[in-house]
Amino acid sequence: MKTWLKEKIGNPDLFTGRKKELAYFLNWTDRIKREISVSTAILSRRKTGKTALLQRLYNITFQKDDGIVPFYFEIKETDQWIGEFAREFFLTFVYQYIAFRTRKMEYFLYSKENYSQANKIARKEKMDYLARFISDAESADRNGNADSLWNMVRDTPRMVAQHTDERVLQIIDEFQLINRFIFWDRKKTRQADNLAGSYLHTCEYMNAPLLVAGSWVGWLSRDLDEMLPGRFQFHYLENIPESEATEMILKYSHLEDVPVSEDTVPLIAGITEGNPFYIGALFRSKHPGRNLATEEAVIETLEFETLHKVGRIRGIWMEYVTRAMRTSNDVHAKRIVLYLSKHREREVTRDELREKLVLPMSDSDLERKLKILVEADIIEQGRSNFYYRGVPDNIFDKVFRGVYADEIETFDPNDMTEEYKALSEKLLRNNKRIRGKYGRLSSF
Repeated sequence: MKTWLKEKIGNPDLFTGRKKELAYFLNWTDRIKREISVSTAILSRRKTGKTALLQRLYNITFQKDDGIVPFYFEIKETDQWIGEFAREFFLTFVYQYIAFRTRKMEYFLYSKENYSQANKIARKEKMDYLARFISDAESADRNGNADSLWNMVRDTPRMVAQHTDERVLQIIDEFQLINRFIFWDRKKTRQADNLAGSYLHTCEYMNAPLLVAGSWVGWLSRDLDEMLPGRFQFHYLENIPESEATEMILKYSHLEDVPVSEDTVPLIAGITEGNPFYIGALFRSKHPGRNLATEEAVIETLEFETLHKVGRIRGIWMEYVTRAMRTSNDVHAKRIVLYLSKHREREVTRDELREKLVLPMSDSDLERKLKILVEADIIEQGRSNFYYRGVPDNIFDKVFRGVYADEIETFDPNDMTEEYKALSEKLLRNNKRIRGKYGRLSSF
């Protein structure tokens, strides 16, 4: 497959797994031709493979050239005036559209600032209808009418699809940032904190449905529920199955030149619970030795990634924790997270939290605090607003304890080592049992 849009994953061979998800969204994309695919949101934390999946889907769709024009746009995590944002959005679509129609990769590289250049290229490529869209957008931009410009360019993909009787797949990555980093004024003082709502009707057109994704699950789900109710289907990206984790481990071992063994391959798959970021972090760790061929080496590398200040696993989780603690930075919030992490195998009620932690706050204050922690993705909502649970992840628990447990209770890193060893021994015993069972069956 030719890579039209440069993929962030780097070496295309690093793309591993996500077979079920890729098959699902290839079918979803194919259904766009019949205008029966509903706008969809992919929700998952950072580094779980959303962008890799979206960009691979884009390139497959582009390569197939089967009447569906893919459009990929990532919202940046930096303050932007809506006029600049709208211009970049529009010209990104224009150049990707021209590249698709002409099969000329160089159009991906053109500046997203110059309307005149885009207009000339559209006319040169015999797309006068597209040139008219460009002229209208340039006029609105020149007149300083940012609201009109955004309303115009937001609908351009579906309007072009309608004009040509084509279909457009709109992929918008990090969609939750649209309400937080776009501003109505050039000085960036008036936040466009309801901008997602402008898609209320746009996302319903099935000739150009949206496939959006977000790394801040709490933010994105809240924005979609409140501003775009009923307009999106939700698709939660889970960890990869053991077979795909094994494939990924063997591939990374080869590409990263880090040895593994017959015992440590299933150990890594089990101890990371099939989290693709955790697997990649182990193979790219700064831990000395770069060796995952023994149980001891795997545990040492994982401890380094969990506790050391340069550990990539620790760093990613601290993005979520730091953001949560900016809003709810008190000892009670930390005690709540620790308690839920310890009991992550079950849902916990607000009453239990108040009783067990002796929290000096009203039920409504506790609910507000818990909502902040849910939206920051460091705890999860249970079956109702009365129930909560810890992140179902055995590594987050250890990252959080490593940073905050000393404020609340005595923290001994050796306890973590023993926990990893106990989990490792359990996984290795289970693997030997399965291999033994398979060996007995294969002898018949």
